[in-house]
Amino acid sequence: MSYYSSSAPSAHQAASPAPSVSADLSLVSSLSEPSTQPALKANAAVQAVEPLARLLLNPPDLAALKVALAGFASAYPFLFRYACQSGDQNQWNRVISLKMAVLQLWRSGSVGGKVGAVKAIQRIVQTQSTAQTADPRLARNPEPNLSLCRPNHPFLKIAALEDESNKLLEECITTLFTSNSADLVSAIVSSLATLLKNRPQYAKLVITSLTNWSPAALAGQSARQIKSVEKVLRLALMHLMRSTHGSAYQSQITDFLNQQATRMAQAAAEAQRRKDEEASKKRQLLASQIDEQQVKRRRLNPSVDAVRLFSAANPAFERPPPSIADLPLETVVSSLIATLQNVSDPALATAIEAVRLQLPASEAMTPREGTPKPEAPAVDPLKLDLGADELDLKAEVPPEPAPEETEEEPIDHNVAFEPVGVAGGDLELSAPFEITTEARNTMILSSLKRVCAAGAGGASSALWVPLVSRLITRGLEGSDEGEPTEEAARRGEALREVLFSFIKGDLQTRTELARIWLNEEWFAARRRRQMENRPYDRWLRLFLEHISAASSNKDKELLQFLMDLPEIPVDEIHRLETMALNADQMQLGFSTLRELVILRPSVRPSALDVLLGLSTHEDKRVRNAAIMTLKKWVPDVAELSDTIVAFAVSVIERLEVAPAKEGSEDLKESGGDHGGEADMAMDATPPPTEPKPPFALVKDARVVDRLDPPTTLSGVTQHVELLLALCVKEPRLLKPLFEHYPRMQPYAQGSLEELIVPLMRALGIKHPGVLELLGDFPAGSDKLVLRCIDILADKSKLPSNIIALIKEVAAKRDLDSRFYAIIVPECGKAEIVRYLPRVISLLDGTPQKKAAIRSIFLSVIAPPAHFSSINSLRTRSDSLTPVELMTYLHKHDKEIGIKNTIEAISICFSMADGFRPEVLAAFMQQIVDEPTLPNLFLRTVIQAVTTYKSLQPFVSTTLLSRLITKKIWTVGPLWEGFIRLAKAIAPNSFAALLQLPKEQLAELVQKQPTMREPLRDYVVKKGGANNARMAAVLEALDEPSGAAAEDGVASSTGGTPAP
Repeated sequence: MSYYSSSAPSAHQAASPAPSVSADLSLVSSLSEPSTQPALKANAAVQAVEPLARLLLNPPDLAALKVALAGFASAYPFLFRYACQSGDQNQWNRVISLKMAVLQLWRSGSVGGKVGAVKAIQRIVQTQSTAQTADPRLARNPEPNLSLCRPNHPFLKIAALEDESNKLLEECITTLFTSNSADLVSAIVSSLATLLKNRPQYAKLVITSLTNWSPAALAGQSARQIKSVEKVLRLALMHLMRSTHGSAYQSQITDFLNQQATRMAQAAAEAQRRKDEEASKKRQLLASQIDEQQVKRRRLNPSVDAVRLFSAANPAFERPPPSIADLPLETVVSSLIATLQNVSDPALATAIEAVRLQLPASEAMTPREGTPKPEAPAVDPLKLDLGADELDLKAEVPPEPAPEETEEEPIDHNVAFEPVGVAGGDLELSAPFEITTEARNTMILSSLKRVCAAGAGGASSALWVPLVSRLITRGLEGSDEGEPTEEAARRGEALREVLFSFIKGDLQTRTELARIWLNEEWFAARRRRQMENRPYDRWLRLFLEHISAASSNKDKELLQFLMDLPEIPVDEIHRLETMALNADQMQLGFSTLRELVILRPSVRPSALDVLLGLSTHEDKRVRNAAIMTLKKWVPDVAELSDTIVAFAVSVIERLEVAPAKEGSEDLKESGGDHGGEADMAMDATPPPTEPKPPFALVKDARVVDRLDPPTTLSGVTQHVELLLALCVKEPRLLKPLFEHYPRMQPYAQGSLEELIVPLMRALGIKHPGVLELLGDFPAGSDKLVLRCIDILADKSKLPSNIIALIKEVAAKRDLDSRFYAIIVPECGKAEIVRYLPRVISLLDGTPQKKAAIRSIFLSVIAPPAHFSSINSLRTRSDSLTPVELMTYLHKHDKEIGIKNTIEAISICFSMADGFRPEVLAAFMQQIVDEPTLPNLFLRTVIQAVTTYKSLQPFVSTTLLSRLITKKIWTVGPLWEGFIRLAKAIAPNSFAALLQLPKEQLAELVQKQPTMREPLRDYVVKKGGANNARMAAVLEALDEPSGAAAEDGVASSTGGTPAP
């Protein structure tokens, strides 16, 4: 059926007004709309050639160009089909010109144009290639492809079109690896995934290209753009892996996705590191700018007062001169020097005197001549100790009582410096100014409070932080007594309390102060050789208490604070355990524990014990976080890997212990008679017991408490999840897991069979660790191995290498019977005979087991003679014939079991193609020639003649006579079967029955009275020349009377010797 009208639009139709751009866009955009029906799209595509030409060759803007590219991508398959069906070469030439425009835009256009052209390229490649699909739905309504073009088409050359398609696909893949545009790479990845779904022949090329891609060409792009491309690629590969065409490349895609996940994690960490570095540089720059601004604010600007005084002394200036505060210092100094050089001395003296008159009287300088001599002796200032900083401190110190002066004298600001010597006498210096202890303590405490209150607005932290830290730790020690006095210790604690309260007010921004302070405390205690009751331990404990209560996952500075501590007490490591259990602090707690294990060997065992204990937590979030942390170190970090593996195995061993029965301990405690003491004890209320934390208490990488034997699936998960997670990275750990499985409690075994499902699916059937395990799995773990095989096979046939591995194990020791059901179809004749009883023992009467055994029987019996070896998976030389299988079942009924043998024989009868009447007749002929007949033989014969009536002549004429010759009545069970067989095929059996001795014939009709009259009629009608024989037979057929008959029966049966 053609989707198109009978003829294309004629080029010679009457000219119509030129359509507008909006009309062209409306027609072209309808091609790419999903709501448009395919039949309408086919006609619209032919009509849209001219609008596409106008929009592609002369696009009004970028938006219109993108619409045109999308429309061409939708129209090209229909235009190709139209060219194949109509033969309109002119129309096809216009399509080629459009295609050339698209390819030109793809190869040399802008990035936006290339992105829009990707879909068109994908449609061209898809249309100019052959559809190879097995879906019958697509075959009924084929999409346009190269198979629509007949080989002798006048202008469409199949080889050229296919070659162009392959080259365009190569260009796309090359651009995928070389383009530095994230948008273009994402578009190519999406188009290749769509192409693969429609053209499976490109599966190997596309998947190999996608799994070999790396972001090397995107080096100049931002981390966000690269991450976006990685996500698009990951989603495309995961979708392909779940599809039919990509499932064959599952291992290749899985390996790439794992590598990509590692690469993305490293890129994210690197981006975060650069971000943190930039933020740190910005904070440092901002802090330095703030410090500079504060320093500038504190500078004095004396020029303002000088200008004010100069203006007051010179009224001639009506307005003040402009401010020079904004001028550079060098310019001001040079200008001032040049001005002063031009001022005469009288003018300068006059100006100075005018300024002096404007000053207050208290600040005016007194002439030197009018100053009286001081009363106090002359003092040499070079011998004074008093510094300017100490003078400033007097403002806060209570004044000392001064001696009363007898006579007040004027103060002279001019100090007379007289020489010190013999002539002048010895000069006695005044006593230094003493500050009381209370005043000194008040001053220190006040200074510390003032510094803390100033915070970032005060002096630079690089100056006051070390000063305060050392003042507290070193500045309050006793002078010569060695150890600090009690009073000094009390003062130090007060100062520490002030500093601690200050840091606690904003711990995140004052972490550096806390770090320096605690380092100073540790160093001071070490210098004093103080090992007990150290301030360092006490205040660190308070800090950690506050951190554990006030911090969150965003406080990354606290992690660095803990890493920079000189020493972390072991008993404080368990405080991090509490943080890891809090949802708001979980990330911070686990990050800190991880860094402590790696970077702090002194606390490594304690931190590792905490992580190992949390790996058994009943909360899945906490347990997974701990397991993911531990999993990173196995097997890469040798110092930690062995310890973690040993712990995981030791936890598995705890599943071998049976859980305590409820109430057993109560019964034990209540045993015995204690008289009145028991009654008194009943009145006392037992103290409430604290609930145990829901995870193990670990010490030295061994569980010491709080992990009881499990009774639920979640409890078993707490024990095994760590080892299962480690097996993903280290499959050799599967061996100890399977070794401990046989000794586990039954409930734990069943739970482990369920919990191992994700691990087996993650490893896959081709994993070397899985193959190694299947080739030598421990004895007793058969059930778990079978569970793993079911998971790995996923309802499909096992590979031959897996079956070969199981056969090697089966050759060494006996396995579960279900293993033989797996390997028997692949075994030779000798192995089939060896394993067949174990296979048949699986029968339990259920239809599922019967179907499984029937399938095995079909696989082990030889094909019929008229079958060729091409039609059968097994040759006649390494198989059992149906006769051999039936014979084997009858001869090994004791080994197999009577019930299972009967069920297996019934399965053989259900296989009509293999067990035809002639096969059963051959089986009977072979068995009847054996010296000893199997117990179930005659039961099978009865089943055969009941199923196939055609076997009755053979049985009545040949088989019964042979059985009478073998004195079948000598074996009780077989004789009973003979009698039932004779009845089943009567009257065909009457001729053979007449060969029985008189006693056995009489016994037969006695046990089957319904055969008496038909048999007598048969004898009478047939008659015979031997009248004596006929009389004896008739006598045997007569009704016996009373005890004589019973005695006759007893003598005939009781006197028969056992075989």
